[in-house]
Amino acid sequence: MAFNSVTSLRDAGLISGGLRPELEDFFASLTETEVNTLVSLKSRLAEVLPEVEAHSAQWSAPTATQEGFDAAMLCACSIWSGAGAAA
Repeated sequence: MAFNSVTSLRDAGLISGGLRPELEDFFASLTETEVNTLVSLKSRLAEVLPEVEAHSAQWSAPTATQEGFDAAMLCACSIWSGAGAAA
């Protein structure tokens, strides 16, 4: 039986529910090696998540907000990503 990347990703719990056709095409184009890498990363991240959560419990807000600044006003994400750019 031929390798089916979408089925493999669903079986691993990386995809659930329906997908837009563009995403299904993208996931279908992944090689077996790429799928195995994603599945491996998922399991490795699950192993370290408790430690990450323990360290992040001390973080409550961005430093900018602790200094009285509105963090959203300081974020340049939309500039870098092009979000909001005229079509």
